Amino acid sequence: MKTTNQNSLFKHLLEATEIDDIQCRYIAFRLAENSVKTIISIERIDKLKYTLKTDNGYYLVEATNLPLPISRVVSL
Repeated sequence: MKTTNQNSLFKHLLEATEIDDIQCRYIAFRLAENSVKTIISIERIDKLKYTLKTDNGYYLVEATNLPLPISRVVSL
């Protein structure tokens, strides 16, 4: 069940943001760990920086544009 939810979060992030697939997978994993089931809205703050409104609160997501991606997901 968690994997299915993680996959739907991943697909939503990949389609709605400019974040690459590796970082989207990690972000989806972290959101699923925090019991997020649904992303309600995504607001772009800056390039590769987003605020996610979810069924489990708001999250700040920061991605990087490096050869080796590093992501940060923080509950607000």
